[in-house]
Amino acid sequence: MSRISWHPAFVQAIEHELEDHRNDLSFESEHQLTTEPLKIDVLIIKKKKNVVIKKNIAQIFQTCNVVEYKSPKDRATIEAYHKTQCYARFYASLNKVDINEMSVTVVSTGHPRKLLTFLRNQYSVKSMQQGIYLVEGDTCPTQVLVSEELSEQDNFWLTGLRSDLTTEQLARVFTAAVGKSKIDAYVYAIGEANAEMLEELHMRRKKGVILTEKLDAYFYEKYGATYIAIGEAQGEARGETKGKIETLLKILRARFRRVPAETEKVIRQMTDPIALDSWAVHAATCSSLDEFVQALK
Repeated sequence: MSRISWHPAFVQAIEHELEDHRNDLSFESEHQLTTEPLKIDVLIIKKKKNVVIKKNIAQIFQTCNVVEYKSPKDRATIEAYHKTQCYARFYASLNKVDINEMSVTVVSTGHPRKLLTFLRNQYSVKSMQQGIYLVEGDTCPTQVLVSEELSEQDNFWLTGLRSDLTTEQLARVFTAAVGKSKIDAYVYAIGEANAEMLEELHMRRKKGVILTEKLDAYFYEKYGATYIAIGEAQGEARGETKGKIETLLKILRARFRRVPAETEKVIRQMTDPIALDSWAVHAATCSSLDEFVQALK
C-alpha cells in the first residue's frame, strides 16, 4: 500500500471540527517558519482576539495556535512535545507575538503513555474531558488531544482519522462527507487506510445492498474515482494492478535499460490501474527517460 497522506486529512478534519467558527479562524497548513524546511503542521489564528471558541478541543486557544499532529503510525513522543513548544516560541519571536498569545496542541491518535507520564512529573496535567489533557505550568497554554479517546459525537472528524474503522463507522464518515467542501484529502486517507472495509462496502453494493441513498450517490457521483481506485484496486484488481506495474517497468527497461530506484518506488506505490495504463502509454512514446520522470510529478 502507498504511503497514506494523513496530514492533509488532519488539516481538513480539524477545519470541519471548528466549522462553527470558520469566520473567526484562519488555518495555515505546514506554516513555514524559516527558509529552511522547518514547518508547523497547522497554525490556527484567531481573526479577532476577543472571539471565544467554545469547541471542546479549542478552549485553550489564544491568538496564535500551534498544532502538531501524529498519525496512527506515528507516536507523540517527549521529543515531539519539546519540538512543538519550540515552534511556538520561535513563531512568537519571528512574528513579535507575545508568548502569552500562543497556545500549543499536540494531537496523538493513540494514548501517549510515556509522554503523559513525563508531563505529569513536570507539570500539572488535568483530564478536562475524555481525550483532552490540559498541561498547566509550561510557557503557554498547552493540551494533548488523544483522538481515539475523544467522543465521536463531539469530535466526529478527528475520531474518524484511524485505520481500524468498522464498515459502519466508515459508512458514517463517507455519508457525513456528502456536501462538505475541502474534504477530499480526508476521504482519500480514510479510504486508503481502511481499504478492506471499503472493499466490503463495495461488495455489498455490488450485491444490491444500498446503505443509504446519500452514501450511494456519494460513492459514485462525488468521489467515484477515489472509491474505485481504493475499493476495486484493493479487491478485484489486486493482481491486475501488480501486472500493470511489472509491464510498465519492462517497457521502461527495454527502452532505457535502467529505471532509477526513486522512479521505480513511485511506480510500485501507484494503486490506480487507469493511471498505470496512462503511464505505460507515455513510457512507450516519450522521447527520453527524463521526460517520463517529469510526467510522474
